[in-house]
Amino acid sequence: MLDKYFIRPTRIRQLRRGQLGPYLDDFATELHRQGYATSTAQSRLSLCAKFGIFARSEGVDVAAFDDALVKRFLDDLAIDGRFPEAEAAMTLLLAHLRARGVVAPASTTQPPVREPIMDGYDAYLRDVKGLQPSTRESYLRGAFRLVRWVDAKKRTLAKLSRADVLTFVSTSLSDAHSASWRKHVCSETRCFLRFLGGEGHAAMGLERAVPRSARWRLDTVPRHLPWEQVRRLIDSVDTTHGLGLRDKAALLVLATLGLRNGDVRRMRLADVRWRTGELHLPQTKSAKARVLPMPHEVGAALADYVLHGRPMVDVPEVFVRHRAPRGAFTSAGGIGAIVKEHLRRTGIAAPSRGAHLLRHSLATRLVNAGVPIKTIADVLGHQSIDTTAIYTKVDVTRLALAALPFPTGGAR
Repeated sequence: MLDKYFIRPTRIRQLRRGQLGPYLDDFATELHRQGYATSTAQSRLSLCAKFGIFARSEGVDVAAFDDALVKRFLDDLAIDGRFPEAEAAMTLLLAHLRARGVVAPASTTQPPVREPIMDGYDAYLRDVKGLQPSTRESYLRGAFRLVRWVDAKKRTLAKLSRADVLTFVSTSLSDAHSASWRKHVCSETRCFLRFLGGEGHAAMGLERAVPRSARWRLDTVPRHLPWEQVRRLIDSVDTTHGLGLRDKAALLVLATLGLRNGDVRRMRLADVRWRTGELHLPQTKSAKARVLPMPHEVGAALADYVLHGRPMVDVPEVFVRHRAPRGAFTSAGGIGAIVKEHLRRTGIAAPSRGAHLLRHSLATRLVNAGVPIKTIADVLGHQSIDTTAIYTKVDVTRLALAALPFPTGGAR
């Protein structure tokens, strides 16, 4: 596989003669599989050859390669102030050799043991509150903040007073940048204190010392785009290449099915039921499976992408990264970036630039079309129609009918 990246036979022979020579062809195949550009692959393979020479000068055999040796190699390179991509290359090489069984697995440094109280709180959030992993992580971070604050004040949870709770919350709220975040800080602190009191780790009723953060329900209007602009956004995508096919399919799924960012990111090939024209979501934010009808345009766009645009990567997700290293999106930023990029290209002045913008836009469009609120809640996957009620404020047609006539005849 080295001959794919290097033309001169002498250079190929030179690479294969080194300590890493027997493994570089296989590593080159892996770089090709992950979609690295030719110039990047050449640079990484050359760095691997340098690393092999360095290891031999250190008297280290391939089987003994480890992170410490890599660090010494990187420090040696840093003397010349070059090779900024060396760390990424070495990380990829070690992972490849470990996956092939050539190098021993990394020494597993045990992560810091989480306090039993946090394990209990996590189980409480999961089993009693029914929260999803991402939400639990947020609540756990809030709990850690309180525990660290208590430690810094040389106190214990058992001796925590209402005055302490009020001081902690006041300090936390001073850094809050929005009303919604202030409300969140209060809610997660209240939840943790309720757990501590129920389990006997702290005095009962401390949660009542947490002030209520004023944020009026339904006090904002959902940020959305008119359907004409959503349509323009979708139609503007260039589908003459695989990346465009992916982006158009993702935008259609967001805009016509109202899925959340995470639902789109985790959508698997097996979730698309082509024969029945349905999309099966095994688990969403509401912890319930959902089945959605798949409009013809959405199904056609997904099929076009899977058949003609999706890279050959061994992952179950529908939408994947097209740039190296290819694979599934690992964060919400990937899907959000698709929306942001095409909003920028079309020059649409959007009130927000994330994937949720298209979900809000669909809900607003359905409300204005007179679709029953319960149906909209089902489409969006809301557990309660109270959550969906915020969209009724953008029902321009019905708000106009509800408006009182302007009084005539002057003031009396």
